[in-house]
Amino acid sequence: MKQQTGKVALLLTFMLSLLLLLPTSVSANYRWGSTGNAVYNLQTNLHGLGYGCTPDGIFGQKTHSAVIWYQSNNGLSVDGIAGAKTLAKIKEDVTTVQQQLNDLGYNAGKADGIFGSATRAAVKSFQSDYNLTADGIAGSKTRAALAEAVKSSNDTDSDNGTQDDLDKLRQYIKGNWESPIRAAYLPITGGRSFGYKRSDGRQHAGIDYFVVDGAGTPVYAMTDGTVTATSTTFYAGTGAVTVKNDDGTAVRYGEITPAVSTGRTVKKGQIIGYLAKNNVDGGTMLHLELYRGDAEGILTRVNTDYWYVSGNYNRRSDLLNPTEMGIG
Repeated sequence: MKQQTGKVALLLTFMLSLLLLLPTSVSANYRWGSTGNAVYNLQTNLHGLGYGCTPDGIFGQKTHSAVIWYQSNNGLSVDGIAGAKTLAKIKEDVTTVQQQLNDLGYNAGKADGIFGSATRAAVKSFQSDYNLTADGIAGSKTRAALAEAVKSSNDTDSDNGTQDDLDKLRQYIKGNWESPIRAAYLPITGGRSFGYKRSDGRQHAGIDYFVVDGAGTPVYAMTDGTVTATSTTFYAGTGAVTVKNDDGTAVRYGEITPAVSTGRTVKKGQIIGYLAKNNVDGGTMLHLELYRGDAEGILTRVNTDYWYVSGNYNRRSDLLNPTEMGIG
């Protein structure tokens, strides 16, 4: 009997020693010395959020310091151990970044709390469009810009009707309108994108189809409508054509030489003007502004000097982002 008891005790001791030899990464707490995929994911998320550390699956000095840094910035117990609360907060932050990117039209993939390649690519695109260092890392500055962009987008949605209405309009435009430019043009990114912040603080109220050496390139009506205004003094020696479309929306085709007159009806695909070379830098582009059509008055607000004011783009309150409507 004593011999059997001794064998049982020996077996228990052996099993306990095996448990002690297992890597700490099997638990919910990751600390100095932990290894494995979970540690790699932790490092990837910390790196993606701007807390340094190169993902290698080994919890060493740099990871320890990154965890302490993160905990200090987020009101967590500072112990350098990635426990349940720290892991949950990190996942929450990454998920928020992914959701915000997706809401703004940047494809970050599934909002799963893992800072993978799709999320990095989406962050890079966002940074490029918002004049931030395009390194794919969602540091504090990028996350602040994301939050502001989402707020601005939500304000616009609130001003211009429900999201359901905007979705319906987007689908209608995608199914019924055509491109205003048929020539090759540069991608609509950076300063050519909607809402781009200039160095003086004002924001871009439309999108730009930039055609290299494109003077004389035809500009086509995207859908049927009636010309409500033309101008030869829109910007730097170029003109503009404003069309009230039959579907209720309004479009301003800027930096062109008008080929139609006020009061004339136009059909989808009809030439309404030609790209004009501006007299500032000689560039040739179509500056396109889109309006929902449910506000009154002139498109450019008076006495604003083209400045971004109180969440608006110094334009009429029904201004829309053409890119979000599937244009460009």
